[in-house]
Amino acid sequence: MSRFACLLGAGLLLAPAAAWAQHAEPALARPVTGRTQLTPYPTPALADTVRARTLSEAFSRGRWHGRLRNYTMATWNQGTRPDYFANGLGTGLRFETAPLYGFQLGAGGFAWASVGSDNILTADAATGAVSRYEIGLFDVADPSRRQLAGRAEELFVRYRFRQSAVTFGRQLLNTPLLNAHDGRLSPGYAQGLWLEFRELPATTLTGGWLTHIGPRSTTGWYSVANALGLYPMGVTEAGQRASYAGNLSSRGLGVLALSRQWSPRTTTQVWNYYADNLFNATFAELTTGRAVGVGQLTLGAQYHYQRTVGTGGNADPRLAYSVPGRQAHALSARLGYQRGPWSLSANYTRITRTGRFLFPREWGREPFYTFLPRERTEGLGGLDAAAVLGGYTFARVPGLKAEVGYGHYYLPDVRDTRLNKYGLPSYQQLNASLTYPFAGWARGLRGQLLYVYKGALGNTYGEDRYIVNKVDFHQLNVILNYDF
Repeated sequence: MSRFACLLGAGLLLAPAAAWAQHAEPALARPVTGRTQLTPYPTPALADTVRARTLSEAFSRGRWHGRLRNYTMATWNQGTRPDYFANGLGTGLRFETAPLYGFQLGAGGFAWASVGSDNILTADAATGAVSRYEIGLFDVADPSRRQLAGRAEELFVRYRFRQSAVTFGRQLLNTPLLNAHDGRLSPGYAQGLWLEFRELPATTLTGGWLTHIGPRSTTGWYSVANALGLYPMGVTEAGQRASYAGNLSSRGLGVLALSRQWSPRTTTQVWNYYADNLFNATFAELTTGRAVGVGQLTLGAQYHYQRTVGTGGNADPRLAYSVPGRQAHALSARLGYQRGPWSLSANYTRITRTGRFLFPREWGREPFYTFLPRERTEGLGGLDAAAVLGGYTFARVPGLKAEVGYGHYYLPDVRDTRLNKYGLPSYQQLNASLTYPFAGWARGLRGQLLYVYKGALGNTYGEDRYIVNKVDFHQLNVILNYDF
């Protein structure tokens, strides 16, 4: 069967559903009707915030928020390859003062521990590989650690003026590429200066300069350069094991964005990320829609371009993050429809063969419409992907939502190191999820059950290193959050 026929089949096979929402898991793609973001703690709207007249009132009228989170994950690899199980339990607190002459202080932290996760470092006999997913529930920089761990996550001062705000310090940011990617126990954070300017009609200007990153699945804070390489680094374009961790230099990351609401259904946004001496990435998106009968049709289009800046982090190409002269282009499109409790979207992504799409996994996940949790397109060039995402909201059980996603992802050959950084074969993926926010006496408790299957489509040459923890496995996730 031709590649085109397989992609078309992937786009038509699944019918009833709603696109993934970044909610309970929450590393799910955006819903059919727009972008949904989850912060670790519910934050009150500006209009509802109690304002203080004195410093003591600022603290006494401040708001506390807390979270308990239990995450159970199990992966079953095919045949005699090792299976993995992990359970993580975490808790966190966040405090934000009431505004005093527009100024606010905020602080928060999170601590977690392993509860019955003994085998995540069990190595596969053929490849030496250990758990790929479960290990991310804890500290990837110290994977053998089992006792209580944690970190101070937020520590900032914020000044609000009219509808705008400027924040300095450690904070949670959600942008298309730099984001919380909160699919484990605790999300990722960033440190620096951040401005959101909302004084123009239907327009938001966003900008900032960041010096440090607190990546998900770690307990530390790292400079922009040293935050790269905490996760697996793959191989260089020449096929050698990448070794850029601790060998990069950069003064920081600058972000500038313009978002515009043209009509109730039409929006545009353009983001630029300048990582000094590493790369420059530009992301643009247009979304629009119209009423069709009793439902709504939505269209989305994304374009991404990036190029190397300076030496790519190191003058030695073997130690650089991005080879000088490298560039990459990516396109993604969505056609969606929502009617009552049902919603459905067909999605397509193309990354050209000009080079790998690179954006540090430690900084966030990509925003392309074909994204499904547990795999990314970062590190790939020459990609064709098609996915159908959808779901149903149950009227008789308020809040209960079923979601399904299925996609075919055609990648460069696993031995094409120029375009395949992590040696990942082409694959098919199925995700199915149930989410439910409890009510009544259990108000604040939210649960999710997520099932994932990945099957190989490409040639793995009979080598386990292209299979173990990459394809031909089943995974089950059970997540419970309690916010108070």
